Amino acid sequence: MGENNQENQTPNVQQDPRLIQPEIIGELKKDRIGKPVMVIELFLLFGIVFAALPFIYTELNDENSKIYKWLYPNDIPSDVIGDDPNKSENEFTDGSQQNLLQPDTKMRYESIVMKNITIGYGKIMCTMYAYTGEINLDERDLYLEISSTSNQVLGSIKLVGTLDNVEKEVELEAFGISFNSDLGYLGRIVEMEEEDYPDIEFTDIDMNGFAKLACTRNTRTITYNFQNNYLYKIEDEDHVIRGEQSDTQYLNLLELAQTKSSQFGPTVSATQEVDDGFIFKAVIDYDTEYEIPEDIVDYNYYPKDTLAKKIAFAQKSKGYDCK
Repeated sequence: MGENNQENQTPNVQQDPRLIQPEIIGELKKDRIGKPVMVIELFLLFGIVFAALPFIYTELNDENSKIYKWLYPNDIPSDVIGDDPNKSENEFTDGSQQNLLQPDTKMRYESIVMKNITIGYGKIMCTMYAYTGEINLDERDLYLEISSTSNQVLGSIKLVGTLDNVEKEVELEAFGISFNSDLGYLGRIVEMEEEDYPDIEFTDIDMNGFAKLACTRNTRTITYNFQNNYLYKIEDEDHVIRGEQSDTQYLNLLELAQTKSSQFGPTVSATQEVDDGFIFKAVIDYDTEYEIPEDIVDYNYYPKDTLAKKIAFAQKSKGYDCK
């Protein structure tokens, strides 16, 4: 029996730990988990960069943008400061070159902007403003030159009045130009120099070079006196008819004329009421060393020694009939 018990017992054998092998129950592959996340992150990054490219490009090319000013602090023209900091002067065509006079044209000459241009009977309607600062157009020899699409110059309009950064509707009277609604027209802004004005021939000039140019518009006639083509005297006469004005308009015009006469002084000007209205007269003789008072602002009065051809061109472009 003792032998049988020994045969049925399992011997307790100690295994060598060096021979024990681990049992694999699964596998965690990090490369299969990490790669999709990285792909998604890169895709999102490239998407953000691609979407931002147009904005970055615009900012880098806009001289008024914060990025441009930060990158190029010393490379910003002083005259490119608009009423809207998001605007760029690139939105305008060059106003010194010929542009089609049509509603979608936006032209700029220096700081003068002209847009929304339409042509009517003897008139050009548009929106104008100053891109920077304030401009008194009367103090400069600026004209809108009108041409046909075949580049034939038809006439010029003197630009007058004051512009600032507030848009205003303007009517430019195109004296002497007959527009055809079926045709297109070109326009450009020019600043006339002495050599640009066409020469004039006086109908009456004496042997000493004295000549006159009488320019009339409505009830006003301004006679410019020249010697050898240089201005030395101005004679101004305006006969205002009461019946052609309302009572309020007539009284306002009379008051303005009387004020102007008092500013000139009695030796130079007078305003006299007559049966049908009043007559304003002034004689400005530069040969007497007379100077027009500063409080009289009338851009039909030109300084001493102004050339005759300049005055003739300017007054005709304002609608005066000069002979």
